[in-house]
Amino acid sequence: LQDGPEAQRIASVIPYYPFHGVPRFYDISGMTQDPEAFQLCIDVFVKRYAGMDVDAIAGLDARGFVLGPPIALALKKPFIMIRKKGKLPNAVTGEEYRKEYEGANATGGDELCISRTAIKNGARVLVIDDLVATGGTLTAAVDLLKAVNATVVECACIVELKALGGYQKLQAKHSEVKVWGLISEDVLNLEGTLA
Repeated sequence: LQDGPEAQRIASVIPYYPFHGVPRFYDISGMTQDPEAFQLCIDVFVKRYAGMDVDAIAGLDARGFVLGPPIALALKKPFIMIRKKGKLPNAVTGEEYRKEYEGANATGGDELCISRTAIKNGARVLVIDDLVATGGTLTAAVDLLKAVNATVVECACIVELKALGGYQKLQAKHSEVKVWGLISEDVLNLEGTLA
């Protein structure tokens, strides 16, 4: 349940900061430093996806690597890393995409890659990341998974920054793929203090 009691408990330890021109960029480090909140977050995702027909969990570089493995282990499913280009051997690389801030190259773009052996033909994949912002990374991940003949069951995140239009961007290209966010910005009110 979005913004339910569990979501509110998790939200109580997720601060926001201004970051890369985004006034309220949420930092899940507060949650990962609180084992009770972290476990609660994983449990919510596991409960949501336990009854769905999912063959694998794919996490986006890098915070999807924090959330994806414990969810995959609890569901007894393989975990697949979707990495930045050049980080995996024997990889399939997707097309360049853009996000709200400059990436690893001077043009502000990035590319994602996945191991050639990670996806079985027709696999049903859940994509997970900490948040959805402008949708560039998420759309690139769905593009890449489709290119290797996977079906994306859903994209899940802790927080969706709705004002940045990421879900709409994904929907414009992949209307069949839904995004589920555990917490809305309505209950994220912990302002971080910059040191």
